[in-house]
Amino acid sequence: MAENLTTFGPYLLLKRRATDALGELWRAGEMERAGFKRIAWLRLFNHRGLDRSALESDLGAANQVAAQLKGSNIARSATFGVEDGVPYMAWDFVPGQPLDQLLARVASEQFPVAIDNALLITEKISAALAAGLTVERGGEPLIHGFLIPSMVMVGNDGEAAVAGFGLMRGLLANLDRVEVRALAAPYLAPEVLDTSSASRRSDVYSLGAILFHLLCGHPLPADPRQRTEVLKAPQLALEEGPVPEDVLAILRKALATRPEERFSSAVDFKRDLEKLLYGGAYSPTTFNLALFMDRLYRQDIEEEDRELQREKSLDVTPYYKPPKGVSEVSAAVAEIAKPSRVPLFVAAGAVVVLGAVVLFLLFGRPAPQTIDEEAQKQMFSELVGVEVARQLAEREAKLRQELELEREKTAEVRAQLEKLQRAASQGTQRLSSEEQARLEEAKRLLAAREAEERRREEELAKLQQQRAEAQAAAARPTPQPTAVIERAPTPVPAQPTVVAAVVEPTAAPVAPAATGAPPVEPASAPVAAVPGIGLGGAAVREGDFVDYTQVDSPPVILVKEEVILPRSVQRLGAAAGTVILQALVNHQGTVEKVEVLRGFPVPRSGVDEACIEAVKKYRFKPGMKQGVRIKTHATVTLHIDLSKAKVTR
Repeated sequence: MAENLTTFGPYLLLKRRATDALGELWRAGEMERAGFKRIAWLRLFNHRGLDRSALESDLGAANQVAAQLKGSNIARSATFGVEDGVPYMAWDFVPGQPLDQLLARVASEQFPVAIDNALLITEKISAALAAGLTVERGGEPLIHGFLIPSMVMVGNDGEAAVAGFGLMRGLLANLDRVEVRALAAPYLAPEVLDTSSASRRSDVYSLGAILFHLLCGHPLPADPRQRTEVLKAPQLALEEGPVPEDVLAILRKALATRPEERFSSAVDFKRDLEKLLYGGAYSPTTFNLALFMDRLYRQDIEEEDRELQREKSLDVTPYYKPPKGVSEVSAAVAEIAKPSRVPLFVAAGAVVVLGAVVLFLLFGRPAPQTIDEEAQKQMFSELVGVEVARQLAEREAKLRQELELEREKTAEVRAQLEKLQRAASQGTQRLSSEEQARLEEAKRLLAAREAEERRREEELAKLQQQRAEAQAAAARPTPQPTAVIERAPTPVPAQPTVVAAVVEPTAAPVAPAATGAPPVEPASAPVAAVPGIGLGGAAVREGDFVDYTQVDSPPVILVKEEVILPRSVQRLGAAAGTVILQALVNHQGTVEKVEVLRGFPVPRSGVDEACIEAVKKYRFKPGMKQGVRIKTHATVTLHIDLSKAKVTR
């Protein structure tokens, strides 16, 4: 397998997933010396007819947008760049399908998207656009501007994410390309096709166009003049009847020819759609959407799982090229941080040797006062061990968050399965074949979720073991260096040397030389601080802050506070979602600070703020390190159902 792979900059191309008028979509591995930094979706804008310079001019702004834009339905950790003249964007890989590929599969399999699922996918896309409006670009709220199905990913877990924020100008500049126009025209508002200029209301039009395709099984006509006739009496896919009137009312308003007659923004569109979704006539759930994806892509999902397991164990050494400016010592430290087949301390020894070479090159010929070689090696080993422990701690923290999200999804699937099983056990008649199949699919989905959860737990356990080994290496006491007298060399002009940080141990007094000269007292040199590096064996005092990945026992909730929501949430209907917060818990068990790691699906609803206020009143059993109470972080997960939540009077 490895010999057939090719690279694109820092990415190893693993499998091409789609090709269209914009270029190619790949599953790729972002490489570092230690292995894969992440598996990513990689969109290459490499179609031969594209104006790539227009896209390149947008990349800087797109990266700034990605750093600000957060939301559960936004493509995560998006990065933009250019390699060999080809613009690209990459984001965290989540198993799923591009929406254009999903729509094509639905048509070929004659397997229509249920109304509930069509509405839910559109609602998740609108949530991404609503999140975009909270970010400013050029003094204006951020819009997408080029919302087409190939920019939307529908996950196998029933979630959806939108990519491409920040690329509007570059993409719209390519609308004069025949193939790009054919790809995008059915989903863009008439004024966008005429002027290549987008707005909040044109994003609403794109939402309506995607909803139309999901419901009816075919896109709107590319010519806007033909769309009015189509919207008079649209039919559901596979002759399942007319589009329901309540849904059609939203479609017609979103797809109004005149922008001022549409919803004013994705926020207003989402609000009306949620009233429809949770008003009683429909019952959309992420679980049901995941079951739909499982039924449509079962074999593909199983095959992709096997491929991912193989790919994650690939040796990237033949393909990896260090980025410009990365030193050999830094690269060697990164090598130690991976789960390597080479023992940790063998790699650390290699870094010590490299460090010794670097010291020699930096300082040239030996000075009259030199440090004992063994002490020098031990000092470098300690620094390397601490740095490795820090990198592993960062990876562990990220993996813990991923595991927490995985557990939430598993709990949701388990709850849905139990609901189905209760309904089946209470029924007086035997289950139909369709109901039995649905129950079996739910069991299979739960088994897959539990297997993924176990895999992540095993990965976390291995990472914790490696970090413990690195910390043990860093905590070894540095032997007292001895000094050696050499005849001073002939002075030479000093060469300027830039060193990020140097730690110089204080040498012992030097014995008199054989010539009878008086003892030489070494000049005391200040110790420069090394950011991010501490003493591995330092004692922890009560109240000290300790990263939660390094505590002996984490904080435990003793007293909870009920979340009381503002009255304004009542306008949101029966929306529900999960809020994940990070609380800074001091050594007395009280909360000093709360930050939102994952917000409520409806932005600016006041739910996040209410959750923060509740968690501030929590009381914890403090975290412990070395037998003393310390300050550290704790993660709090709150499941909010607005139909059941308590609101202020």
